[in-house]
Amino acid sequence: MSMEQAGPSGPPARQTSTPDWLVIGLGAAYVVALAALAFLPGATLIERLRALDGGICAQVPTHSFFPGGQQLPLCARDTGTYTGFACATLVLLATGRIRSAQLPGKWVSLVLGLCVLVFAEDGFNSLFLDLGLPHPYQPHNLIRLATGLGTGTAMAAFIIPVANTLIWKHEDERPSFASLRQLALTVPVLLLAFLAIGTIGSSAAFMLYPIALFSSAGVVLALALVNIVLILGVGNHAGRFATWRRFFPLFTVAVICAVIELMALFALKSSVMATLTPGIPST
Repeated sequence: MSMEQAGPSGPPARQTSTPDWLVIGLGAAYVVALAALAFLPGATLIERLRALDGGICAQVPTHSFFPGGQQLPLCARDTGTYTGFACATLVLLATGRIRSAQLPGKWVSLVLGLCVLVFAEDGFNSLFLDLGLPHPYQPHNLIRLATGLGTGTAMAAFIIPVANTLIWKHEDERPSFASLRQLALTVPVLLLAFLAIGTIGSSAAFMLYPIALFSSAGVVLALALVNIVLILGVGNHAGRFATWRRFFPLFTVAVICAVIELMALFALKSSVMATLTPGIPST
């Protein structure tokens, strides 16, 4: 809508709309940024994605998949987490619930909570092995991947509704996943991701870039949504957007902030590693 009532006694107030030139310009900027990421000389696409993701992931080789002999930008657990986040977001988009402003239903929350607990348990199991302590079972990258996918789904199911309550002027009062039947819609997508990453992608070179780009996009999207919550919540600007068109510029600002934050974390990590291990070049 382009008009809204200012009040019972006042004239209609025109609602500002994002101009066409800004929408087109921002869209072109995304294309240029992706092209620069892929084609600028000086580093390969995978090296740039490793730098983007390196601040939030240890990138331990033994905990990672190597499609075509090249290590993914994220370890198996983080690849699963942010791929799961992106997959659940796509399911919400496909089912028309991307603007849902209510948290998942009770049984869905229970199932997703169990997924997070299993994720944590498997993480501690791996930590105990690394520390030389007793551990219940031998860690495996496929287990890390599976538990990550479940946790990423839980993140999307809770973070997206919280962001939506702050973004939209007219909220969608439905939960992100109201029932286990709705949650089950994510299972085929997550299973496909698991097979693509854990079986096909573990040996097929052609899966390297799709997996790396999709999981890295999940990282940026998740952090951008957190930024949006902080920007709108701290700035007391909740409920300002009626359409995706009006929201697009703020989303772009949040994405830019997410990329800057990720690169800053990577620079900090590299600096700390260089200090702790002098003489060994940081990556």
